[in-house]
Amino acid sequence: MTFIVRRARPDEYRDIGQLTLAGFGHLEPGAALPDGERLALLLDAEGRDRQGVLLVAEGTDGQLLGTASIFPHGVPYARQAGVGEAELRLLAVLPAARKQGLGYALLAEGANVATEWGAERLVLDTAQHNLRSQRLYVRFGFEHRPERDVHREPPKVPLAVFTLDLPYRAAAPASPRAAAAQGADAESRDSAVV
Repeated sequence: MTFIVRRARPDEYRDIGQLTLAGFGHLEPGAALPDGERLALLLDAEGRDRQGVLLVAEGTDGQLLGTASIFPHGVPYARQAGVGEAELRLLAVLPAARKQGLGYALLAEGANVATEWGAERLVLDTAQHNLRSQRLYVRFGFEHRPERDVHREPPKVPLAVFTLDLPYRAAAPASPRAAAAQGADAESRDSAVV
């Protein structure tokens, strides 16, 4: 699959909100919508773009296939980032587009953005039971930081926290597409062809 990773445009906010909702599985048959607070977060692409950088992965046919948000320390949507850190949140890929390198490419561009900001580390969290995502993060080069894990009262799930030291030094790429994302020219930080 060929796609580009680029910064989102304002005319795409509604579609990105729906993509985020679908990427988290809430539009699958029989799936329930999240609670009101979580639903508002997933749909608020405009707010995520205002507070940080909103990325999309776009297929050659123009379809938006994935998204991620990068936030500096201190903004309301950054819940784990400390001083000197940036945070990647809401990485979502459409179920039909998974296992094509999109998640890896979105992580790479997120690390590039955080590096451009001068962050020392990129931090992210995920549900402790979300082992599939955790394998991707570790393969990319993130390290689990159990001392930073967040234990929350049910019905909220506990969170595992991962960090990546910057400047970005990638682990071996998961696919040729991911390798292409890592090698994209710095002159085109708004988009990386993969």
